[in-house]
Amino acid sequence: MIGFHAAELYLIYRYMHCFFDRERTPVWKSAAVSVVYLAVVCLMDTLTCKYIVQIVLIDLLAQRYHGKQGKKLFAAFLIQGMNLLCETLAVCLLYDGRVDGVYDTAMYYAIFLFMYLCERIMEKFCIRHIKEDTALRHWDLLIFLPVISIMIAFVLITFDRTDRETGAVVSAGLIGLNLIVFYICDELAGAYVKLMERAMVEQQLESYSNQLNIVMKSEECVRGLRHDLKNHLSELLLMAEGNRTQEIAAYVQTMQQELTNDKEHISSGNAAVDSLMNLKLEQAKKVLPHVRCRISVPQELQIQVFDWNIILGNLMDNAIRAAAESEEKLLEIHISYQRGMLLIQMKNSYCGALVRCGDQYLSTKEEDCMEEQLHGLGMKNVKRIVEKYNGSMEVCDEGQLFEVRILMYVPF
Repeated sequence: MIGFHAAELYLIYRYMHCFFDRERTPVWKSAAVSVVYLAVVCLMDTLTCKYIVQIVLIDLLAQRYHGKQGKKLFAAFLIQGMNLLCETLAVCLLYDGRVDGVYDTAMYYAIFLFMYLCERIMEKFCIRHIKEDTALRHWDLLIFLPVISIMIAFVLITFDRTDRETGAVVSAGLIGLNLIVFYICDELAGAYVKLMERAMVEQQLESYSNQLNIVMKSEECVRGLRHDLKNHLSELLLMAEGNRTQEIAAYVQTMQQELTNDKEHISSGNAAVDSLMNLKLEQAKKVLPHVRCRISVPQELQIQVFDWNIILGNLMDNAIRAAAESEEKLLEIHISYQRGMLLIQMKNSYCGALVRCGDQYLSTKEEDCMEEQLHGLGMKNVKRIVEKYNGSMEVCDEGQLFEVRILMYVPF
């Protein structure tokens, strides 16, 4: 029944949008994949193996979305498991017997109704955070739940059971169990996202605290100079009357050193940028001998402080960590603003080979697996903020130098 399978395909897409962002494939490709799915499913409608084939087809549909392969396979098993459980529940409740594996129209309506209700429940209550790439990593473990559900549903729907009440209870119980487990997983994912946001806020508070200490130390130096300014001027006047220019230059140089705060590396006037970058540059100069920084931004830009923290915090953390492990130990930062365009360029040296997976760079070192997952996660967050301001981000590596270039359109 092609109408039923078309409706089933519609629900599959709704499920996909619970797990992944909207696909960016051309319309004709989406239509072609949908036609292939419908053709194969309709041809195999009367075969028992169609349930296994559908898992493969759903996994192929998931390839149009951006995400990990484990997550796509998990989505395929979950969708097929929930649909098969709904079909089993409808059969156990409403169907008196099957002839050549063919259902009547009323049965198809009942199956679709159960499938639609399950999808809506999962969309509204059970899956709200799993779409985030930060949500879950161990999809290979979580996949066992829908796999076991499929096996039980397959046994119930394949063999003619006289005790249909038991079959209905088992099917409904498995549907509820799947929904409860994924609700718990979604809550854990949401908690993890909140922990990450809290970590970003804590870093922001740390940068403000560091900037406050810088300001207080600078203010203390200015007060000390103002207190002794009369004596300094008198000494300089005596040196000038004696035409002792070298002593004047040395004296002025000493005064400059007294006024210099070694923890204030930049002073652009933008509080958000200065506070964060002074903190990160202080960390960088402890481990890197070659740090060059040029920052020229207005005091006020229509960029949220939290967004500054995500962009500069992640880029600086990744760059410092990679440069510290290299021989050159080089870090260059250039941030400028002109005519509504904010340019951020960050270049650092690195050691070892880089492997690119899509638009992400991964390390070849096994021991850096967890660290690189966090690195890729940070870059995704940076890209998300850049796209928020209608900007673009380019990442390249050449000659053991890793460079990130960001251009954002920000009104003054």
